[in-house]
Amino acid sequence: MSRKIGNSLKDSALFLKHAIQHPLQVGYLLPSSPWLIHEIAATAELSGQKRIIELGPGTGGTTKGLLAAMDDDAKLISVEINPKFIAHLKKTIDDKRLTIDASGAQNLGAIIAKRNWSNVDVIVSGIPFTTLPKGMDQEIMSAIFTTLKPGGVFLAYQLRDHVSGLAEHLFGQPNKKKITYKNFPPMKIYTWRKASQAQ
Repeated sequence: MSRKIGNSLKDSALFLKHAIQHPLQVGYLLPSSPWLIHEIAATAELSGQKRIIELGPGTGGTTKGLLAAMDDDAKLISVEINPKFIAHLKKTIDDKRLTIDASGAQNLGAIIAKRNWSNVDVIVSGIPFTTLPKGMDQEIMSAIFTTLKPGGVFLAYQLRDHVSGLAEHLFGQPNKKKITYKNFPPMKIYTWRKASQAQ
């Protein structure tokens, strides 16, 4: 089982190559720093949560951080559309709790249905919402809201504020917003907790 957190030089080189070749898809020039990864895993409140989804794992630095913070009986589905990143994730992360899905984040309902999940406890997204094709940002946000359980946590780490306005009509204002400066570039972490049905 892989417990190493962060990105190797090989991870970073692969990430940079694809960031240059596909800037709209990748969104950032460098993978997440160890400090950002630690902050994401801590803020996502993973302890006690069993069904976790990661959107846009890239070369897997954040994936490793989530796995390290998860319970031993929890499950993680990482949704990635870049075939090179998928191959790299499968080669570098050996953890039976991890499943990689290439269906696309707008298909979250079908993704969890394949695993017989009724909903999701935590969704962590590194997808750069500002660079998505028109309408797809709203489609993905709607899928996130629909699949997340009442009381579940949605965390997005982003360079820009677009995600906040995108999520507001579904989730309301973020419960938390912080900036991690020990990352290049500095990254904003937004956290929402989906209102319970009783509210």
